[in-house]
Amino acid sequence: MIYRQYPVHPALRNWIRYFWSYDAHTPEVRTLHIRSFADRYPRLIYQDIHSSTRITETNGNCKPVCYLSGIDTIPTETYWESRFSHFGVSFHPHALHAIFGIHAGELTDQTPDISWIEKNQITNRLIGAKSHAARVKILEKYFFDKISCRRQDGIIAEIFGTGLLDKPDDEIRLYRLTKRHRISERQMQRRFKQQVGVSARKFGRLSRFEKSLEILARAQYGHLTDIAYELGYADQSHFIHDFKLFSGLTPLEFIRNQKIGSESSSFIYWE
Repeated sequence: MIYRQYPVHPALRNWIRYFWSYDAHTPEVRTLHIRSFADRYPRLIYQDIHSSTRITETNGNCKPVCYLSGIDTIPTETYWESRFSHFGVSFHPHALHAIFGIHAGELTDQTPDISWIEKNQITNRLIGAKSHAARVKILEKYFFDKISCRRQDGIIAEIFGTGLLDKPDDEIRLYRLTKRHRISERQMQRRFKQQVGVSARKFGRLSRFEKSLEILARAQYGHLTDIAYELGYADQSHFIHDFKLFSGLTPLEFIRNQKIGSESSSFIYWE
């Protein structure tokens, strides 16, 4: 399996983290079981169905050839064959509204075909591209054109440009921001959910969960109380509750069974 990231043009870095591709061309066809965790970064995913079958959900439904994935607040499971070619975009949390002008909450925990939002045949252009590098160029121009015609929210941009919600005292920092810009907390919460897809409080919990994955990857079970306090939880039980909500596993199960994919925090199993 070959995973690769591609740099983003400087003009797009406020909205796009990176482009990526994930390819495998094996002589033997086997089924991979992918268990993905909650994820605060939206994505666009294109799957080359000429070289493999589509990504399949546990209910048997196939993912569209090109689809958007909003912020994920729950763990999910999918399957695909060991021969595949996927290309994707990892967005910053506020990018879906900034680029497409939609209420981001409509895409939270959803993976609709991009044609549901965009009617300009972008899927066909990605299918016609001869390489992943060519797809990067196609989407860079596409996103730049979309961003250029939309007015951006300076307050939301400041939140993500400064990493304001990555700290244990994120709610206090957000409150100070509303006072400085002279808007009410209710206005801030409404704008945040419209442009990100979840409340600021829930986003802060997702940020802490993501950080906990990094810490647990090198931790031992007996250190959970210390980890909980480091992440800003009142106690270990609150930490365990959030971790299981967002991953479907307890921290102990995670420590015992780590096998994480490159693009998203996932457990990968052979069937």
